[in-house]
Amino acid sequence: MRRMLGVAAAAALAFSAGAALAAELTGTISNINLTRNTFVLDGRTFAASPTNTVGAKLADLAEGDKVKVEVATQDLNTGKQPFNVLVLEKVE
Repeated sequence: MRRMLGVAAAAALAFSAGAALAAELTGTISNINLTRNTFVLDGRTFAASPTNTVGAKLADLAEGDKVKVEVATQDLNTGKQPFNVLVLEKVE
């Protein structure tokens, strides 16, 4: 029983640490390149998978749409673009 509680506690800690490593940004898309699956948001280039299953698909968005993206904080810290999008949502 103690072993199961220890495993559950470790899993909960790992999950909460992973969630803390993501950054959310909201802005307006200024450019979309469907050939490269990239878009520009506030001067930064982001890459979204064409088969994105978490949120909106890039092909369904247009320049001028307001979106919220979630990216790994470590990606933002490196400064290497394009940043990989974890979650892409259109904001109404």
